[in-house]
Amino acid sequence: MEQAARERITLVEVLERTAPYDVFTSTIQAAVRRLETEGVSSLLSIQFHARPEDTEVGAVITFADSRRVMEHIRMISGWPEFKALLGVARPVDVRVYGRLGEEAQAWLRTMNVVSKVFESPVAGFVR
Repeated sequence: MEQAARERITLVEVLERTAPYDVFTSTIQAAVRRLETEGVSSLLSIQFHARPEDTEVGAVITFADSRRVMEHIRMISGWPEFKALLGVARPVDVRVYGRLGEEAQAWLRTMNVVSKVFESPVAGFVR
């Protein structure tokens, strides 16, 4: 497995939407726009998936470098866009693919929503 693939970390999250769909979508779009322009460079992708008739939301977040996850968390914690996001959705389940640093693991544990960690990559590649 090549080194670039080993360094990646992917978080697969399930959130419960706690606001009307249109409020949720405008809030999440604002947060993602800010991340795209000002977020850490190691944040490779972030995708949210939802349906108007369902309160369950899915998110897939991928970082190129697992060591930068805490930098991301510290950065966004003070942003009004992410405070607003916490007002329209709450984490229900997180699955971690890759090895997080100790500080990021401890931070995730405080949310009490991590259901599974797959930290030992066995095969893969990055294009």
